Amino acid sequence: MPTPADAPGHPDYRFTLANERTLLAWLRTALALVAGGVAVATYAPDLGVPWGSGAVALGLVLLGLGVAVAGHHRWRANEDAIRDDRPLPRGSVPTVLATAIAAVVVVVGVLVAIEVLHR
Repeated sequence: MPTPADAPGHPDYRFTLANERTLLAWLRTALALVAGGVAVATYAPDLGVPWGSGAVALGLVLLGLGVAVAGHHRWRANEDAIRDDRPLPRGSVPTVLATAIAAVVVVVGVLVAIEVLHR
């Protein structure tokens, strides 16, 4: 009797489990961004302007939410492709994430520069 893994149309469990580990990596990244936002809101000074730390914190939390949603979407699309024996879909999430994080770093850099210049 064939095992479920040998059954026709059944994907190799290793691919499904690897896809699941990738989702967990996306969720860890999202959680780290949210934790960073909470830390900025709690411990950072105003960063040169009264609204500075609040804006950076909100940006990080929203970025974390976006990463979690995008990670789930990517996991689902990959899971469907694995099950249907299609090539994995190309995604722009890593590029968008890197650009968004770079934008946050630029904003923080500008706010820190304002803070330093006002001392």
